Amino acid sequence: MPNFACPVCRAPLAASAQGLHCSGCGADYPLVHGVPVLLNEPNSVFRTEDYLGGQGYEGASGYAGSADRTTGLRRAYRRFATSLSEAPVPGVGFDPLEIIQAQKPDAEILVIGSGERELKGNVTYTDVALAKNIACICDAHDLPFPDASFDAVFAEAVLEHVCDPQRVVAEITRVLKPEGFVYAVTPFLQPVHMGAYDFTRFTYLGHRRLFRQFDDLRSGMIGGPGYSAIHLGRNLLTALSDRRRVRAALRMLALLATYPLRYLDPLLSRTESAYNSACACYFLGRKRETPISDREMITLFRGR
Repeated sequence: MPNFACPVCRAPLAASAQGLHCSGCGADYPLVHGVPVLLNEPNSVFRTEDYLGGQGYEGASGYAGSADRTTGLRRAYRRFATSLSEAPVPGVGFDPLEIIQAQKPDAEILVIGSGERELKGNVTYTDVALAKNIACICDAHDLPFPDASFDAVFAEAVLEHVCDPQRVVAEITRVLKPEGFVYAVTPFLQPVHMGAYDFTRFTYLGHRRLFRQFDDLRSGMIGGPGYSAIHLGRNLLTALSDRRRVRAALRMLALLATYPLRYLDPLLSRTESAYNSACACYFLGRKRETPISDREMITLFRGR
């Protein structure tokens, strides 16, 4: 079991009859299928009671979706639509885990919002839903770990879904050891996804500023203007109606019509101007002693 700390007061947690007990503030945290639910409820949009039924992804008020119980043509439609909408986006051209483990082979890694992701090595997975392999349910605004616990933190497709990204990055910085690594991927030009649990977008420079307490090892965009056009084109058509069946038909039409744009994206992503309409941004950085000033930050702009 990882070395947990109370998400409220950060005192150590110990096993109790109910789950885990805080030695500092006296808070108790339950276990669901053996997984501790470690939430600072007054600071979170999630409630502990949402998980007590052990409903997995449905436990978190639908945050991470729910199991597909449809059958027949509707299920076939959903599967085909998902295969079109989730076709791979061009990657970053390097493996951040490989870079981190080359410098620190036994790196202790924290994954926030892990979903079904699996990394090789000494990895602690967390999420707000009962995802695969998770060590605990937690809200990234209040990470339930002591200061300087990890050598690296991964937060892919996470920061758009938190109420206060600056606070989450401050928590990431807190739990990282000196010269620890962070790897984050966050959307720029993508429409809302995951409903009410979608808050923020970042330009390349805005994303870089989030990590001003880090030196830039690698950064750039994932998906260029072509992928941005795919997302916006789909929403352009589905915005024509709020009726469920009409929207389903429009979505399929949009998925088919915009699919070829992914083949143009490598050509469209070769210029600095492409950063002005990137689909998402990534950042791999190493923790530094002092933050970069905003005066220096604006010199790091990429785009035209």
